[in-house]
Amino acid sequence: MRAVLLAAVPPGHASLERLGALVASELLAAGYDTCDTFDLTATTLAFCQGEFDCWVKTPGRCRSHDAETAIVQAVHDADALVFLDAVTFGGHGHVLKTAIDRLLCLLEPFFTTRQALTHHAPRYDTQQQLLAIGWLPGPDAALASTFAALADANAVNYLSPSYGAVVVDAEHEADWASSIRQMLARPLVPGASIKGRDDLTQTLFDLSAADRRSAAMGRVRRVSMLVGSPKAKGTSASETIAKALARRFALLDVQTRTHIATEFVHNRPPARAAAEDLASCDLFFLVTPLYVDAFPSLTTHALELVADACARSTHAGPRRVAMLINCGFPEAEQTRVAMRMARHFADAAGYVWAGGLPFGGGGVVTPGSPLDTPTGPVTHLVRALDLAVQTLVSTGVIPSEAIATIATSSMPDALYRLFADMGWRWQAYQHGLPQRELHARPLDEGVH
Repeated sequence: MRAVLLAAVPPGHASLERLGALVASELLAAGYDTCDTFDLTATTLAFCQGEFDCWVKTPGRCRSHDAETAIVQAVHDADALVFLDAVTFGGHGHVLKTAIDRLLCLLEPFFTTRQALTHHAPRYDTQQQLLAIGWLPGPDAALASTFAALADANAVNYLSPSYGAVVVDAEHEADWASSIRQMLARPLVPGASIKGRDDLTQTLFDLSAADRRSAAMGRVRRVSMLVGSPKAKGTSASETIAKALARRFALLDVQTRTHIATEFVHNRPPARAAAEDLASCDLFFLVTPLYVDAFPSLTTHALELVADACARSTHAGPRRVAMLINCGFPEAEQTRVAMRMARHFADAAGYVWAGGLPFGGGGVVTPGSPLDTPTGPVTHLVRALDLAVQTLVSTGVIPSEAIATIATSSMPDALYRLFADMGWRWQAYQHGLPQRELHARPLDEGVH
Protein backbone atom coordinates (compact mmCIF):
# COMPACT_ATOMS: atom_id res chain seq x y z
CA MET A 1 0.00 0.00 0.00
CA ARG A 2 1.07 3.59 -0.61
CA ALA A 3 0.73 6.58 1.70
CA VAL A 4 1.34 10.26 1.11
CA LEU A 5 2.53 12.26 4.10
CA LEU A 6 2.07 16.04 3.97
CA ALA A 7 4.19 17.34 6.83
CA ALA A 8 4.69 20.87 8.12
CA VAL A 9 7.60 20.60 10.53
CA PRO A 10 9.43 23.89 11.20
CA PRO A 11 13.23 23.67 11.07
CA GLY A 12 14.68 23.02 14.50
CA HIS A 13 11.41 21.74 15.97
CA ALA A 14 12.95 18.60 17.46
CA SER A 15 9.73 17.25 18.97
CA LEU A 16 7.81 17.42 15.68
CA GLU A 17 10.79 15.98 13.83
CA ARG A 18 10.74 12.95 16.12
CA LEU A 19 7.01 12.65 15.62
CA GLY A 20 7.42 12.73 11.85
CA ALA A 21 9.99 9.93 11.96
CA LEU A 22 7.70 7.90 14.22
CA VAL A 23 4.71 8.38 11.92
CA ALA A 24 6.74 7.13 8.94
CA SER A 25 7.84 4.01 10.83
CA GLU A 26 4.33 3.27 12.11
CA LEU A 27 2.89 3.60 8.60
CA LEU A 28 5.47 1.07 7.41
CA ALA A 29 4.55 -1.29 10.23
CA ALA A 30 0.86 -0.91 9.35
CA GLY A 31 1.51 -2.17 5.80
CA TYR A 32 2.24 1.01 3.89
CA ASP A 33 5.38 -0.19 2.11
CA THR A 34 5.69 3.13 0.25
CA CYS A 35 5.37 6.55 1.88
CA ASP A 36 5.86 9.66 -0.23
CA THR A 37 6.73 12.46 2.17
CA PHE A 38 6.43 16.13 1.23
CA ASP A 39 8.26 18.55 3.52
CA LEU A 40 5.99 21.57 3.16
CA THR A 41 8.10 23.93 5.24
CA ALA A 42 10.84 23.55 2.64
CA THR A 43 8.43 23.83 -0.30
CA THR A 44 7.14 27.04 -1.85
CA LEU A 45 3.50 26.69 -2.81
CA ALA A 46 1.11 29.23 -4.26
CA PHE A 47 -2.06 29.73 -2.23
CA CYS A 48 -5.46 28.75 -3.61
CA GLN A 49 -6.99 31.88 -5.12
CA GLY A 50 -10.53 30.51 -5.15
CA GLU A 51 -11.05 31.24 -8.83
CA PHE A 52 -12.22 27.66 -9.61
CA ASP A 53 -10.12 27.36 -12.76
CA CYS A 54 -9.45 23.74 -11.75
CA TRP A 55 -13.17 23.12 -12.32
CA VAL A 56 -14.27 25.32 -15.23
CA LYS A 57 -11.09 26.11 -17.21
CA THR A 58 -8.66 23.24 -16.75
CA PRO A 59 -10.77 20.60 -14.97
CA GLY A 60 -8.71 18.50 -12.58
CA ARG A 61 -5.63 20.73 -12.80
CA CYS A 62 -4.68 23.80 -10.77
CA ARG A 63 -3.70 26.97 -12.62
CA SER A 64 -0.55 27.31 -10.46
CA HIS A 65 2.30 25.09 -11.59
CA ASP A 66 4.53 24.27 -8.64
CA ALA A 67 5.20 21.36 -6.27
CA GLU A 68 1.48 20.93 -5.66
CA THR A 69 1.26 19.26 -9.08
CA ALA A 70 3.39 16.39 -7.76
CA ILE A 71 1.49 16.38 -4.47
CA VAL A 72 -1.89 16.02 -6.14
CA GLN A 73 -0.64 13.25 -8.43
CA ALA A 74 0.84 11.40 -5.46
CA VAL A 75 -2.42 11.72 -3.50
CA HIS A 76 -4.38 10.41 -6.49
CA ASP A 77 -2.11 7.36 -6.65
CA ALA A 78 -2.13 6.69 -2.89
CA ASP A 79 -4.22 4.55 -0.55
CA ALA A 80 -3.87 6.95 2.38
CA LEU A 81 -3.38 10.69 2.77
CA VAL A 82 -1.68 11.72 6.02
CA PHE A 83 -1.54 15.24 7.49
CA LEU A 84 1.06 16.11 10.14
CA ASP A 85 1.66 19.46 11.82
CA ALA A 86 1.27 21.43 15.03
CA VAL A 87 -2.37 22.02 15.96
CA THR A 88 -3.38 25.62 15.25
CA PHE A 89 -6.67 26.84 16.77
CA GLY A 90 -7.88 23.24 16.65
CA GLY A 91 -6.95 22.80 12.99
CA HIS A 92 -3.94 22.93 10.70
CA GLY A 93 -1.40 25.73 10.43
CA HIS A 94 -1.21 27.86 7.30
CA VAL A 95 1.71 25.94 5.76
CA LEU A 96 -0.15 22.62 5.62
CA LYS A 97 -3.44 24.37 4.87
CA THR A 98 -1.94 25.81 1.67
CA ALA A 99 -1.44 22.29 0.32
CA ILE A 100 -4.83 21.10 1.57
CA ASP A 101 -6.73 23.96 -0.08
CA ARG A 102 -5.30 23.04 -3.46
CA LEU A 103 -6.54 19.44 -3.35
CA LEU A 104 -9.84 20.85 -4.59
CA CYS A 105 -9.10 19.67 -8.13
CA LEU A 106 -9.62 16.07 -6.96
CA LEU A 107 -13.35 16.84 -6.79
CA GLU A 108 -15.90 17.98 -9.35
CA PRO A 109 -17.86 21.22 -8.90
CA PHE A 110 -21.26 19.51 -9.04
CA PHE A 111 -23.25 19.12 -5.86
CA THR A 112 -24.55 15.98 -4.21
CA THR A 113 -25.62 15.15 -0.64
CA ARG A 114 -23.80 13.10 1.99
CA GLN A 115 -24.51 12.84 5.71
CA ALA A 116 -27.50 15.19 5.45
CA LEU A 117 -25.45 18.01 3.89
CA THR A 118 -24.33 19.22 0.47
CA HIS A 119 -20.90 18.22 -0.82
CA HIS A 120 -19.07 18.03 -4.14
CA ALA A 121 -19.15 14.97 -6.36
CA PRO A 122 -16.02 12.82 -6.78
CA ARG A 123 -13.84 13.23 -9.84
CA TYR A 124 -12.16 9.83 -9.57
CA ASP A 125 -13.38 6.31 -8.84
CA THR A 126 -11.23 5.75 -5.75
CA GLN A 127 -10.47 7.94 -2.76
CA GLN A 128 -7.89 7.80 -0.01
CA GLN A 129 -8.17 7.03 3.67
CA LEU A 130 -7.57 10.28 5.57
CA LEU A 131 -5.29 10.35 8.61
CA ALA A 132 -4.61 13.51 10.62
CA ILE A 133 -1.89 13.71 13.26
CA GLY A 134 -1.48 16.85 15.35
CA TRP A 135 1.09 17.97 17.90
CA LEU A 136 0.64 20.19 20.94
CA PRO A 137 3.13 21.32 23.60
CA GLY A 138 0.76 20.06 26.29
CA PRO A 139 -2.57 18.19 26.54
CA ASP A 140 -5.71 20.10 25.53
CA ALA A 141 -8.91 18.06 25.19
CA ALA A 142 -10.89 20.87 23.53
CA LEU A 143 -8.33 21.45 20.79
CA ALA A 144 -7.97 17.70 20.23
CA SER A 145 -11.75 17.34 19.89
CA THR A 146 -11.92 20.10 17.28
CA PHE A 147 -8.96 18.58 15.42
CA ALA A 148 -10.82 15.25 15.23
CA ALA A 149 -14.01 16.98 14.10
CA LEU A 150 -12.10 18.72 11.32
CA ALA A 151 -10.61 15.42 10.14
CA ASP A 152 -14.10 13.89 10.10
CA ALA A 153 -15.52 16.79 8.07
CA ASN A 154 -12.57 16.68 5.65
CA ALA A 155 -13.06 12.94 5.17
CA VAL A 156 -16.73 13.45 4.32
CA ASN A 157 -15.79 16.19 1.86
CA TYR A 158 -13.22 14.05 0.10
CA LEU A 159 -15.30 10.84 0.21
CA SER A 160 -12.64 9.01 2.18
CA PRO A 161 -13.65 5.40 2.91
CA SER A 162 -12.37 5.83 6.47
CA TYR A 163 -10.39 8.26 8.57
CA GLY A 164 -8.40 8.60 11.76
CA ALA A 165 -7.25 11.49 13.90
CA VAL A 166 -4.95 11.74 16.87
CA VAL A 167 -3.36 14.61 18.79
CA VAL A 168 -0.21 13.94 20.80
CA ASP A 169 1.65 16.29 23.10
CA ALA A 170 5.22 16.89 24.14
CA GLU A 171 4.51 16.03 27.77
CA HIS A 172 3.54 12.42 26.94
CA GLU A 173 5.99 11.40 24.25
CA ALA A 174 6.14 7.86 25.63
CA ASP A 175 2.51 7.41 24.51
CA TRP A 176 2.96 8.60 20.94
CA ALA A 177 3.58 5.22 19.32
CA SER A 178 0.62 3.51 20.98
CA SER A 179 -1.70 6.41 20.13
CA ILE A 180 -0.71 6.31 16.46
CA ARG A 181 -1.01 2.51 16.30
CA GLN A 182 -4.47 2.66 17.82
CA MET A 183 -5.56 5.24 15.24
CA LEU A 184 -4.22 3.12 12.38
CA ALA A 185 -5.81 -0.07 13.75
CA ARG A 186 -9.26 1.41 14.35
CA PRO A 187 -10.35 3.45 11.34
CA LEU A 188 -13.54 5.48 11.70
CA VAL A 189 -16.47 5.96 9.34
CA PRO A 190 -16.67 9.56 8.09
CA GLY A 191 -19.79 11.37 9.22
CA ALA A 192 -21.04 8.47 11.33
CA SER A 193 -21.96 10.82 14.17
CA ILE A 194 -24.24 12.93 11.94
CA LYS A 195 -27.82 11.76 12.39
CA GLY A 196 -29.54 14.80 10.92
CA ARG A 197 -29.35 18.57 10.71
CA ASP A 198 -31.17 19.49 13.91
CA ASP A 199 -28.29 18.57 16.20
CA LEU A 200 -25.81 20.29 13.87
CA THR A 201 -27.95 23.44 13.90
CA GLN A 202 -28.14 23.60 17.68
CA THR A 203 -24.39 23.03 17.98
CA LEU A 204 -23.75 25.81 15.48
CA PHE A 205 -26.02 28.26 17.31
CA ASP A 206 -24.34 27.47 20.62
CA LEU A 207 -20.89 28.10 19.12
CA SER A 208 -22.02 31.32 17.44
CA ALA A 209 -23.57 32.82 20.57
CA ALA A 210 -21.61 35.69 22.13
CA ASP A 211 -19.72 35.42 25.39
CA ARG A 212 -21.66 37.26 28.08
CA ARG A 213 -18.52 39.17 29.04
CA SER A 214 -18.70 41.05 25.74
CA ALA A 215 -21.86 42.85 26.79
CA ALA A 216 -20.07 44.34 29.79
CA MET A 217 -17.27 45.92 27.77
CA GLY A 218 -19.10 49.03 26.63
CA ARG A 219 -19.82 50.54 23.24
CA VAL A 220 -17.79 49.61 20.18
CA ARG A 221 -15.94 52.65 18.82
CA ARG A 222 -13.24 51.32 16.51
CA VAL A 223 -13.34 48.28 14.25
CA SER A 224 -10.62 46.62 12.20
CA MET A 225 -11.93 44.16 9.63
CA LEU A 226 -10.17 41.41 7.73
CA VAL A 227 -11.49 40.12 4.42
CA GLY A 228 -10.42 36.48 4.46
CA SER A 229 -10.93 35.74 0.77
CA PRO A 230 -7.74 35.27 -1.28
CA LYS A 231 -9.55 36.26 -4.48
CA ALA A 232 -8.61 39.32 -6.49
CA LYS A 233 -9.92 42.62 -5.16
CA GLY A 234 -13.55 43.26 -6.05
CA THR A 235 -14.34 39.65 -6.97
CA SER A 236 -15.30 37.99 -3.69
CA ALA A 237 -18.52 37.67 -1.74
CA SER A 238 -16.57 38.18 1.49
CA GLU A 239 -15.32 41.59 0.36
CA THR A 240 -18.84 42.61 -0.65
CA ILE A 241 -20.15 41.58 2.77
CA ALA A 242 -17.29 43.39 4.54
CA LYS A 243 -18.08 46.59 2.67
CA ALA A 244 -21.73 46.27 3.65
CA LEU A 245 -20.69 45.92 7.29
CA ALA A 246 -18.37 48.93 7.03
CA ARG A 247 -21.19 51.10 5.68
CA ARG A 248 -23.39 50.11 8.59
CA PHE A 249 -20.68 50.80 11.14
CA ALA A 250 -20.05 54.23 9.56
CA LEU A 251 -23.73 55.16 9.93
CA LEU A 252 -23.31 54.59 13.66
CA ASP A 253 -20.14 56.73 13.85
CA VAL A 254 -17.85 53.74 14.31
CA GLN A 255 -14.39 54.06 12.74
CA THR A 256 -13.55 51.14 10.49
CA ARG A 257 -10.33 50.01 8.80
CA THR A 258 -10.22 47.04 6.45
CA HIS A 259 -7.39 44.65 5.61
CA ILE A 260 -7.39 41.85 3.04
CA ALA A 261 -5.99 38.33 3.25
CA THR A 262 -3.41 38.88 0.53
CA GLU A 263 -1.56 41.24 2.88
CA PHE A 264 -0.50 38.08 4.72
CA VAL A 265 1.16 36.11 1.92
CA HIS A 266 4.55 36.63 3.59
CA ASN A 267 5.63 37.16 7.18
CA ARG A 268 7.14 40.57 6.50
CA PRO A 269 6.85 44.01 8.14
CA PRO A 270 3.65 45.03 6.24
CA ALA A 271 1.92 41.81 7.32
CA ARG A 272 3.04 42.24 10.92
CA ALA A 273 1.88 45.86 10.89
CA ALA A 274 -1.54 44.80 9.63
CA ALA A 275 -1.72 42.14 12.35
CA GLU A 276 -0.86 44.74 14.98
CA ASP A 277 -3.66 47.00 13.72
CA LEU A 278 -6.13 44.14 13.91
CA ALA A 279 -4.93 43.43 17.43
CA SER A 280 -5.22 47.01 18.69
CA CYS A 281 -8.84 47.94 18.00
CA ASP A 282 -11.99 47.61 20.09
CA LEU A 283 -13.37 44.97 17.75
CA PHE A 284 -11.66 42.68 15.27
CA PHE A 285 -14.24 41.53 12.71
CA LEU A 286 -13.27 38.73 10.32
CA VAL A 287 -15.33 38.08 7.19
CA THR A 288 -14.04 34.93 5.55
CA PRO A 289 -15.05 32.17 3.18
CA LEU A 290 -14.97 28.53 4.23
CA TYR A 291 -12.19 26.51 2.58
CA VAL A 292 -12.21 22.76 3.22
CA ASP A 293 -14.17 23.10 6.48
CA ALA A 294 -11.80 25.73 7.91
CA PHE A 295 -10.26 29.10 7.06
CA PRO A 296 -8.26 29.65 3.86
CA SER A 297 -4.50 29.33 4.30
CA LEU A 298 -3.91 33.10 4.05
CA THR A 299 -6.59 33.77 6.66
CA THR A 300 -5.04 31.16 8.91
CA HIS A 301 -1.68 32.90 8.54
CA ALA A 302 -3.29 36.23 9.37
CA LEU A 303 -4.85 34.79 12.53
CA GLU A 304 -1.51 33.29 13.55
CA LEU A 305 0.14 36.72 13.22
CA VAL A 306 -2.74 38.48 14.99
CA ALA A 307 -2.51 36.06 17.92
CA ASP A 308 1.22 36.74 18.12
CA ALA A 309 0.60 40.50 17.95
CA CYS A 310 -1.97 40.24 20.74
CA ALA A 311 0.58 38.45 22.92
CA ARG A 312 2.99 41.37 22.46
CA SER A 313 0.45 44.20 22.43
CA THR A 314 0.38 47.00 25.00
CA HIS A 315 -3.26 47.77 24.12
CA ALA A 316 -5.10 48.75 27.28
CA GLY A 317 -8.33 46.97 28.13
CA PRO A 318 -10.06 43.88 26.74
CA ARG A 319 -10.66 43.31 23.05
CA ARG A 320 -13.52 41.65 21.18
CA VAL A 321 -13.64 39.51 18.08
CA ALA A 322 -16.58 38.65 15.83
CA MET A 323 -16.70 36.59 12.66
CA LEU A 324 -18.87 36.01 9.63
CA ILE A 325 -18.05 32.69 7.96
CA ASN A 326 -19.34 32.43 4.41
CA CYS A 327 -19.92 28.97 2.92
CA GLY A 328 -20.60 28.14 -0.71
CA PHE A 329 -22.76 25.16 0.25
CA PRO A 330 -26.38 26.05 1.05
CA GLU A 331 -26.26 24.91 4.68
CA ALA A 332 -24.89 27.21 7.36
CA GLU A 333 -24.19 24.09 9.43
CA GLN A 334 -21.16 23.48 7.20
CA THR A 335 -19.36 26.24 9.14
CA ARG A 336 -19.66 24.49 12.50
CA VAL A 337 -16.05 23.28 12.70
CA ALA A 338 -14.67 26.63 11.56
CA MET A 339 -16.80 28.34 14.20
CA ARG A 340 -15.19 26.09 16.82
CA MET A 341 -11.80 27.11 15.48
CA ALA A 342 -12.84 30.76 15.70
CA ARG A 343 -13.59 30.31 19.38
CA HIS A 344 -10.19 28.68 19.90
CA PHE A 345 -8.54 31.63 18.15
CA ALA A 346 -10.36 34.04 20.45
CA ASP A 347 -9.10 32.16 23.50
CA ALA A 348 -5.54 31.88 22.17
CA ALA A 349 -5.33 35.59 21.30
CA GLY A 350 -7.02 36.86 24.45
CA TYR A 351 -10.17 38.16 22.76
CA VAL A 352 -13.67 38.15 24.18
CA TRP A 353 -16.04 36.42 21.75
CA ALA A 354 -18.67 38.88 20.51
CA GLY A 355 -20.46 36.29 18.36
CA GLY A 356 -20.38 34.58 14.99
CA LEU A 357 -22.55 34.82 11.88
CA PRO A 358 -22.76 31.47 10.02
CA PHE A 359 -23.75 32.15 6.41
CA GLY A 360 -24.60 29.34 4.02
CA GLY A 361 -25.37 29.73 0.34
CA GLY A 362 -22.73 32.36 -0.31
CA GLY A 363 -23.28 31.99 -4.04
CA VAL A 364 -26.32 34.29 -3.79
CA VAL A 365 -24.02 37.28 -3.19
CA THR A 366 -23.02 39.11 -6.35
CA PRO A 367 -19.51 40.52 -5.85
CA GLY A 368 -19.56 44.30 -6.09
CA SER A 369 -23.32 44.61 -5.68
CA PRO A 370 -24.19 46.56 -2.50
CA LEU A 371 -26.08 44.66 0.18
CA ASP A 372 -28.37 47.49 1.17
CA THR A 373 -31.88 46.24 0.38
CA PRO A 374 -33.44 43.02 1.73
CA THR A 375 -34.67 41.61 -1.57
CA GLY A 376 -34.51 38.25 -3.32
CA PRO A 377 -32.08 35.58 -2.16
CA VAL A 378 -30.03 38.04 -0.03
CA THR A 379 -33.01 39.10 2.09
CA HIS A 380 -31.95 37.13 5.14
CA LEU A 381 -28.32 38.25 4.81
CA VAL A 382 -29.18 41.96 4.66
CA ARG A 383 -31.53 41.71 7.62
CA ALA A 384 -28.96 39.81 9.63
CA LEU A 385 -26.26 42.41 8.91
CA ASP A 386 -28.60 45.20 10.01
CA LEU A 387 -29.43 43.42 13.25
CA ALA A 388 -25.87 42.38 13.95
CA VAL A 389 -24.24 45.79 13.54
CA GLN A 390 -26.91 47.76 15.39
CA THR A 391 -26.85 45.48 18.42
CA LEU A 392 -23.10 44.86 18.33
CA VAL A 393 -22.32 48.58 18.49
CA SER A 394 -24.82 49.34 21.23
CA THR A 395 -24.53 46.24 23.42
CA GLY A 396 -21.26 44.60 22.39
CA VAL A 397 -22.75 41.32 21.17
CA ILE A 398 -24.20 39.83 18.00
CA PRO A 399 -27.79 38.95 18.96
CA SER A 400 -29.23 35.46 18.63
CA GLU A 401 -31.87 36.82 16.26
CA ALA A 402 -29.16 37.86 13.77
CA ILE A 403 -27.52 34.43 14.04
CA ALA A 404 -30.80 32.62 13.40
CA THR A 405 -31.68 34.97 10.53
CA ILE A 406 -28.42 34.58 8.62
CA ALA A 407 -28.42 30.80 9.14
CA THR A 408 -31.85 30.42 7.52
CA SER A 409 -31.60 30.42 3.73
CA SER A 410 -34.11 32.30 1.63
CA MET A 411 -34.35 29.44 -0.89
CA PRO A 412 -34.66 25.64 -0.63
CA ASP A 413 -31.35 23.79 -0.57
CA ALA A 414 -32.31 21.69 -3.59
CA LEU A 415 -33.01 24.81 -5.63
CA TYR A 416 -29.68 26.32 -4.60
CA ARG A 417 -27.88 23.14 -5.71
CA LEU A 418 -29.69 23.23 -9.05
CA PHE A 419 -28.77 26.85 -9.71
CA ALA A 420 -25.18 26.23 -8.64
CA ASP A 421 -24.74 23.28 -11.00
CA MET A 422 -26.18 25.34 -13.84
CA GLY A 423 -23.73 28.08 -12.92
CA TRP A 424 -20.73 25.76 -13.23
CA ARG A 425 -21.89 24.67 -16.67
CA TRP A 426 -22.42 28.28 -17.74
CA GLN A 427 -18.92 29.24 -16.63
CA ALA A 428 -17.45 26.33 -18.59
CA TYR A 429 -19.40 27.45 -21.65
CA GLN A 430 -18.08 31.00 -21.26
CA HIS A 431 -14.52 29.62 -21.23
CA GLY A 432 -15.17 27.58 -24.37
CA LEU A 433 -14.92 24.28 -22.49
CA PRO A 434 -17.01 21.34 -23.76
CA GLN A 435 -19.42 20.17 -21.07
CA ARG A 436 -17.97 16.65 -21.05
CA GLU A 437 -14.60 18.08 -20.02
CA LEU A 438 -16.03 19.12 -16.66
CA HIS A 439 -15.69 15.44 -15.72
CA ALA A 440 -12.10 15.12 -16.98
CA ARG A 441 -9.72 12.80 -15.09
CA PRO A 442 -6.25 14.02 -16.04
CA LEU A 443 -4.50 12.16 -13.20
CA ASP A 444 -5.65 8.68 -14.16
CA GLU A 445 -2.93 6.32 -15.32
CA GLY A 446 -1.59 7.21 -18.73
CA VAL A 447 -2.90 10.79 -18.63
CA HIS A 448 -0.07 12.74 -16.99
